[in-house]
Amino acid sequence: MAKKIMILTGSPRKNGNTNTVATWFAEGAKAAGAEVEIISVPQLKSKFGGCIACMGCQKSDKFECQVEDDVKPVLARMPKADALVFATPTYFFGPSAQIKSIMDRMYSLIKFDSAKGGYVQSIGHVKLGVIATAGGDVQPGLKLIDDTFRTVAGFSGVPYDSLLVPFAPRELGEMKKQNDVREKALAFGRKFAV
Repeated sequence: MAKKIMILTGSPRKNGNTNTVATWFAEGAKAAGAEVEIISVPQLKSKFGGCIACMGCQKSDKFECQVEDDVKPVLARMPKADALVFATPTYFFGPSAQIKSIMDRMYSLIKFDSAKGGYVQSIGHVKLGVIATAGGDVQPGLKLIDDTFRTVAGFSGVPYDSLLVPFAPRELGEMKKQNDVREKALAFGRKFAV
């Protein structure tokens, strides 16, 4: 059965470095037999721009966000995926605000049991990945992004892998000439498809 991979791209630059690398990843995954859905998070209409801590998700017996907007159905599809891959540029030493806002709303996919002191989640079977690009070196921005997603995967008890792309070109469209990065992204996609 084909693996279902959801890629959430967080760059507002349609033809920028991050989206180029994410497209290559998708090509590699599809070539290896995976079903791939690419979601451009900046294109989603979010009612509040992030989690508003209404706690409606914790009061419901469903693993779903209570805010009615474009993000809600994306969150609802996440547990149906075999892998979630977040693609983000490095913005001020972290993921883009668009990626962070959807990550915060993933709180709705977890139920906390204060009486027992534990939690139950709906994404405990999903492999987590990140593709991150940066204009500079791995330290500190790319490393901080990698550490953040690795921590989320550890909390969720799921496998994790990353593709970090330092020294990405500053000029729009120049990433398309980076054949070494393309080959790494294709291989990373194939790896997630098996």
